[in-house]
Amino acid sequence: MKKTFKSIGVLLACCFVITSAAQKTIDTIATKVDGYDIPIRIKLPKNTNGKNPVYFFVHGGGWNGGTATSVPPARMHNDANYLADQLGVIYVGLAYRCKGNSATFSDAIEDLEASVQWFFDNADTYNADLTRIGFGGASAGSTLAAVMAQRYKNCKLFVGAEGMYNLVEHSEKRSTFPSQKARELYGLATEKESKNASAFYNLREEPPITLLLHGDADVLCHYTQSIKFAEEIKSKGGEAKVLLHKNINHTTLNPSIPDVFKESVLEIANLFIDGFKLDKNTESLKNLLDKRLENQYASTEINEDHIIGTWIRLQTKLVFKKDGKGFLENLKTKKRKEFTYSFTKNDITVSLNNSSKTRMFDLKKNTIFICEHIKEGNRIHRRFLYKKQNIKSYDKSK
Repeated sequence: MKKTFKSIGVLLACCFVITSAAQKTIDTIATKVDGYDIPIRIKLPKNTNGKNPVYFFVHGGGWNGGTATSVPPARMHNDANYLADQLGVIYVGLAYRCKGNSATFSDAIEDLEASVQWFFDNADTYNADLTRIGFGGASAGSTLAAVMAQRYKNCKLFVGAEGMYNLVEHSEKRSTFPSQKARELYGLATEKESKNASAFYNLREEPPITLLLHGDADVLCHYTQSIKFAEEIKSKGGEAKVLLHKNINHTTLNPSIPDVFKESVLEIANLFIDGFKLDKNTESLKNLLDKRLENQYASTEINEDHIIGTWIRLQTKLVFKKDGKGFLENLKTKKRKEFTYSFTKNDITVSLNNSSKTRMFDLKKNTIFICEHIKEGNRIHRRFLYKKQNIKSYDKSK
């Protein structure tokens, strides 16, 4: 079917506005293509003077998702909740067709370009300064965003979080994403297609100032992707910095890892200040981060009352009882595994019955979340958060 795009110059009746003490968030439809609405999310800073720079963010997710009738929603990373107001930057979350929409990487780029053009056409509505724009992305979204950043001369900066920038020199032994099957499904099966989708081979003259966030324990996208991309940018006369987090897997902007999150957000803030020429500093931002992240740090005063109860993460339920026993249940299949547990002031150890495996948790200071640490060798390469439910809920479990 021939692709046709339709620009929508006004907010649709279906959009909604969320007003909080921080920002106003607007959700609407930027364009339509092949029967799909392509949504856009706009977070406006509060109480600013003059026009504001614009940061376009492309979500990750392995290019997965999408159905016969809808594309995955436009999303933003957690840094938007801090930097939009603190620095006076408009955040724009972009959506695009994915594998579930029988789309390709090239289709996704077309969707992103159409959504950016829609925003350009409506810039006055949002008091946007189009001479100062930037792009950013996370994971698979970084691959797309890095390509987009090279296509706009008014793009001053790019932020990539645990991304892939060279799809030609890629080994699944080092980076499990994207798999060969994913490449075939998303129109990246040939070397030519992979090269066209790699910012590494498509840098513009005077590339935007670039910040690359990565963990050195990333099993999805190997950290050398960021190292080599930064080197290539510098070889073209551009500026690039890699913030490499030690023993961190595929998550550099997750508040549940507060030290990593704080350092990443402050680096993005400094890039915005320099790249967008903002008359700002990071002092108030540091204070805000410290205040909001305080309860994300691990507790050093765990007691039994903190642990007992039901904890949920997606389709998994953990139930801790008073006798040092409990069970893990898959909420979908209803299958259970019994376990015993012990704890110190710093951590919780769960031992599955009839298994040599143990699982390690810490308790967040707010006592609402526990965080499971999945290790690979001596490295913690994944963290899973479980939220506490009604403390009486476990009494109903047989």
